[in-house]
Amino acid sequence: MPSTLKSIILSTILFLLTACTPEPSLPNVLTTTSQTISEPSTSTIKNSVTPNIEGTFNLIEGSYKYNSDGLTFKHKIKASSIVIEKLSENEFGYYYVTKLDGLTTNSYFGGFLFKEGKFYQKVIDDSTHRTSLIDNLRLTKFRDTLRLTIKTADAKRDIFWRKSEEPDDSLKTELEEERKAYISFYKNNI
Repeated sequence: MPSTLKSIILSTILFLLTACTPEPSLPNVLTTTSQTISEPSTSTIKNSVTPNIEGTFNLIEGSYKYNSDGLTFKHKIKASSIVIEKLSENEFGYYYVTKLDGLTTNSYFGGFLFKEGKFYQKVIDDSTHRTSLIDNLRLTKFRDTLRLTIKTADAKRDIFWRKSEEPDDSLKTELEEERKAYISFYKNNI
């Protein structure tokens, strides 16, 4: 066999081996208007160790989308702060405020429970004080950021926060009112 033919065959084999080698998997990437942040792969999220989500977080970006009378509306969240406290090894209490573009301020409180590798929303029934878990959210933490997506039958909130020492100045009054409601209606009843 001539050396030229051997070289061509060897080059072809090397090319095929190189082309068939799988590329290493890359982490999912969250793209925001201000920056790009790598998010852990789902195998990192799906573990039995409860992520520490305790702290105060302020808005990076967010949106609120809802349906009304057959029409879909989407609003940008202009400001938001969430405060999360650790209540037990795998349970957290929270309260947060969102200020929407063109709409009023909305406030929320409740609990998150980490179970079987994911977070659930923990809700207390006002009349019976019985708790239930709702699987309508995705909550992920990566470094100093927190992302929360909540879906209901006719709405979706998607909020991306960064850890901070203090809540957003423009929301301090509303956040204090929500803290009182959280303590009275949630924390004191669990």
